[in-house]
Amino acid sequence: MPASLLRLHFHDCFVNGCDGSVLLEASDGQAEKNASPNLSLRGFEVVDRIKARLEATCRQTVSCADILAYAARDSVRVMTGGYEYAVPGGRPDGTVSRASMTGDLPPPRQRNVDLLAQYFARKGLSMDDMVVLSGAHTLGVAKCGTFAYRLTSDGDKCMSAAFRNDLRRQCNYKSDAVVALDAGSPYGFDTSYYGNVLANCTVLESDAALNSPKTLQLVTQLRDSKALFINRFATAMVRMGNLRGGNPGKVRDNCRRVRT
Repeated sequence: MPASLLRLHFHDCFVNGCDGSVLLEASDGQAEKNASPNLSLRGFEVVDRIKARLEATCRQTVSCADILAYAARDSVRVMTGGYEYAVPGGRPDGTVSRASMTGDLPPPRQRNVDLLAQYFARKGLSMDDMVVLSGAHTLGVAKCGTFAYRLTSDGDKCMSAAFRNDLRRQCNYKSDAVVALDAGSPYGFDTSYYGNVLANCTVLESDAALNSPKTLQLVTQLRDSKALFINRFATAMVRMGNLRGGNPGKVRDNCRRVRT
């Protein structure tokens, strides 16, 4: 679950700040989680179990938004074998969740690094933050249907020919088949992701975009130092986790619905 919990926190924070709104459900089926970029999100049941245990111990004290931040932190701790970093709490839960609000999520089909960085800049995050936070793709998988368009011809110069052929073999025309985002190291929270960026061996265009003159120096530094990557990742996660929403409410007793 670590990759899924990291992604939940990211997708929450980029839509109206870190307010737990990605967890909410809507009677008309048009909550954030129902938007196209969020249909593959996982981990909602894990958050429900965490919330139930917290409510049984200290009622309406820890927000759903804080649970996402702490779960992302603990995912890093588990996958690194013990690296810990401090995460401030006190995030109020939001009261609004609409699929139409997810336009600020960085699109995977974007290879222009400047346009991609604008999504982060709108949240007060830098291009360096974008490079570091993209390192979360050292974990997790992608469905072949997400990037199948990159495999239909040999014209994509941002993907190595050998890697493209390997993806074709793994996907075998099955859109629901999955491949690792970090080829060669799918379960390690390490720097091989950045090596893949430099080698043009990434499945998503948004990852391929980081092989740019504007980001090359930092990508190379992160590839060459796991300690630097983990430290910078923790700092960027805290910065992202400080984003606040515009519709704050009280601590919800159920992460799927607004407290009444």
